[in-house]
Amino acid sequence: MKLDFLKKLNTKVVTIVAVIVVLVVGCGTALAIGLSHQARSAAEITEQEAKAIAFSDAGIAESDVLSLKISKDKENGADIYDIDFTTKDRSYDYDVLRNSGEIINSSYEVLSASNTDDTQNGSGSSQSASSNVGPESAGGTSSQKNGETNSSAGTASTITQDQAKTIALEDAGVQESDAQFIRVQEDYDDGRAVYEIEFYANGTEYDYEIAKDSGAIVKCDYDIENYTPQSGAGNSGTIISLEQAQELALSRVSGATASNIRIHLDHDDGRQIYEGEIYYNWIEYEFEIDASTGNFIEWSVDYKD
Repeated sequence: MKLDFLKKLNTKVVTIVAVIVVLVVGCGTALAIGLSHQARSAAEITEQEAKAIAFSDAGIAESDVLSLKISKDKENGADIYDIDFTTKDRSYDYDVLRNSGEIINSSYEVLSASNTDDTQNGSGSSQSASSNVGPESAGGTSSQKNGETNSSAGTASTITQDQAKTIALEDAGVQESDAQFIRVQEDYDDGRAVYEIEFYANGTEYDYEIAKDSGAIVKCDYDIENYTPQSGAGNSGTIISLEQAQELALSRVSGATASNIRIHLDHDDGRQIYEGEIYYNWIEYEFEIDASTGNFIEWSVDYKD
């Protein structure tokens, strides 16, 4: 009787001990997994790596930099390095994700001679806004490139900003010496990385979107600034016919026919214009034509994927 009681007692003790061991081991494993996840999420690239990524994308060497400022910031909830630097002829601004090294924004401005002199004589020394970089949780929107360093981010693009500028200028038929660039920056259009390029030349404003991976023109348009109708036909009340305006527009789109165009006569700022659209080969063209002269006032192209 006593022996049976001791056996039952030993069985209960063994069961309790086994449960305790399972709980201890399970908690230890969960704690280890949690610490491991925390360590992974805390990893981020250093300022030096972020700086190298920006310099590589801009196609410059560190020795070309006259001034530099790096600070930690947030962009749409994501932790980033905000990197601003200048060379003798340009001012650059980059946003680099701290958890992956991916460039999410980049732009530059061409400096005038006076601005360049100020940069060289003034804040020419390199400076860092946050020299003590510690591991912090990247948070925000993580990238598929998580874990990559400057080598991958620096070579992610197929074409550079300068190449995108050249593509836009050639399409517009404008010499670089005649153009005044207002904006050249990286952006996204329907999830696709593009360069947004805006410049003025010969009284006309040009806007382009160039695919960063291939150099293809995604969108383009131009507007004639401060345009006024020419004297002559416009003052006499004579305008070109609807058929003539249609022919002018179709002549710009090889292969398009009258079935691909919609056009109508309208008024804008006190003058008569022909306004319309052409849809051909999944591309949308929009235009405005001065009805008195036949000159194109506006022309835009939207390349549909």
